[in-house]
Amino acid sequence: MRTTVLAIITCAAVVSACNSSGSKQPGDSVSTAEAVKAGEAGAACYQKVVGKDTFHLQLIVNEDKANGVLDYNFFEKDKNSGVIDGTLSDNILRATYHFQSEGQTSDRPVVFKVMGQQVYEALADNFDANGVPVFNADNSQLKFEPQPYNKVDCK
Repeated sequence: MRTTVLAIITCAAVVSACNSSGSKQPGDSVSTAEAVKAGEAGAACYQKVVGKDTFHLQLIVNEDKANGVLDYNFFEKDKNSGVIDGTLSDNILRATYHFQSEGQTSDRPVVFKVMGQQVYEALADNFDANGVPVFNADNSQLKFEPQPYNKVDCK
């Protein structure tokens, strides 16, 4: 529990550093900690644009642990904004995404394949009774979105 709280606080600091406007907006999911420079935190930032939708992923990897910030900005829809906390093994990141959307706080699993300058988001095999994505436990059986997140400078 303590590790999770520390990871969220670290991610909050990174969110502050990456927020290009430098100010909080109503509905931001993270509201704690002083800003730290993304470069000092060892963060890697990625972005994917699909039509008018923009997705941002910021990762801080320490050995096999990874945490960071994940934002889904859907055009003319509510955005999902939050933090991820998980493990990285054989270039596969399995994490819990703790986010806010439509005023509600939720958790769901996310899986990414980290490939140098690009990151690919996994597609869920199915969904449980509550609509939570379920991913194959065998990394070799995972399927990924064809369009990657591309590495960008952290802001």
